[in-house]
Amino acid sequence: MKVFHFPFKLGLVASISLSGALASSERNSLEADLERLLNWFPGNYDNHQQVYKEAQDKVPQAQRHRHTNHTFQPLLVKGVGGQTLYAQQYQHYDPSDLYRQRIYSFQVDAEEQAIRLTIYTPKEPDKLIDAHLDPAKAANLSADDFILKPGCEVFWKYQDDQFNGYLKHNACNYYSERFKTRVYLNETLILRKDALILHDTAVDAEGKPVFGAADKGPTINLKQH
Repeated sequence: MKVFHFPFKLGLVASISLSGALASSERNSLEADLERLLNWFPGNYDNHQQVYKEAQDKVPQAQRHRHTNHTFQPLLVKGVGGQTLYAQQYQHYDPSDLYRQRIYSFQVDAEEQAIRLTIYTPKEPDKLIDAHLDPAKAANLSADDFILKPGCEVFWKYQDDQFNGYLKHNACNYYSERFKTRVYLNETLILRKDALILHDTAVDAEGKPVFGAADKGPTINLKQH
């Protein structure tokens, strides 16, 4: 009777098993990162201290940051997957001066080895005003009531006790009727337990600034509660 040996196949099985174990380990690590991110993210953030210090330091008006306030709280919307937060942001110390309302959806992205934040923009934002205080406002909404902008996802990676966020370079872009040009949005973000730091740029195809505060440095929003 002949005895056959299959070292290649055995090696292949071992390799597949190891690969599967590594993939499982990486998935578990990302799941843990997602849980940590969702523990940190909800709350209210404000850059008042930055605005006040720039005024005290007599920074030229054109170089000062405007006041911004950010609220992020859990909110469910039918058909929107992942773990979701409602984002409501106002400026100039006026809660009625809302400049952004969004639904943020967080999911593990194994390919990017990061947490992916997908942004849903409401078609009728007035329906969501203060939805963090009255979740019933979202009860009759579904994913069809929102707009998705492909390429505008934010990716978060945990390192050195903070999350570093980024958009893929020039992937988030659109034609602006206001500025009559295609605008490319790029942003880097840092989330700590005590702060959300934002640094965004909006440029045209030639790299010239269109709007934003890129020349003023990051906006430092400290967590209020």
